[in-house]
Amino acid sequence: MKTLASTLLLSILTLGCISRALAADSKPDPSQYTLTVHVSASAYETVNVPAVEVLTATIDGKHYQLAGSTFNGRHFDGLLDPGDYRARSSKDQHATGYESAQEFELLFPDGATRNFRVIAKSE
Repeated sequence: MKTLASTLLLSILTLGCISRALAADSKPDPSQYTLTVHVSASAYETVNVPAVEVLTATIDGKHYQLAGSTFNGRHFDGLLDPGDYRARSSKDQHATGYESAQEFELLFPDGATRNFRVIAKSE
């Protein structure tokens, strides 16, 4: 009975590791990233530790400042180069008619993604 329980537990752990490994290797579907984000400037905001990257960007003709973490759990990501990136809206909440909370997930050519929240917008 102990052998059966040990075998079952080992099987469950192995399947869990395999599914996590497959999920880590899976790339996002580029067809889901229908927005174009034009980054005109990027800078580190060093008030907080770890530092936050702030992007000046244009999305659908609107001007934004986006903030995102520069630390991915293992190392600091580099400063994002100006240019066009594919993106999708990952959060778009409008609690009232005059305020909102928005986030965008940017897709990079290598399949990596990073989330940025809107911290400023202008016309």
